[in-house]
Amino acid sequence: MSRNTDLTCPRCDTADVRVLTRSPVPGAWEMYSCRVCLYSWRSTEPDSARIPATYPAAFKLDPAEIDALPVVPALPD
Repeated sequence: MSRNTDLTCPRCDTADVRVLTRSPVPGAWEMYSCRVCLYSWRSTEPDSARIPATYPAAFKLDPAEIDALPVVPALPD
């Protein structure tokens, strides 16, 4: 099985990643979650979903800009 062993978030390139859960079948897969941008992925995803260098540039997030992103859909007052 191919894994993202350095646990760097593919979307925001931060290292604040945790193992969210593991497969009930030992060693089958792990699920990760980024504490910065909330992206989550499974170790069995294609490279473009789990390896920062191959994650689509159009969907990358700059951690410094996350707090300024709009809430979609907007929450009513």
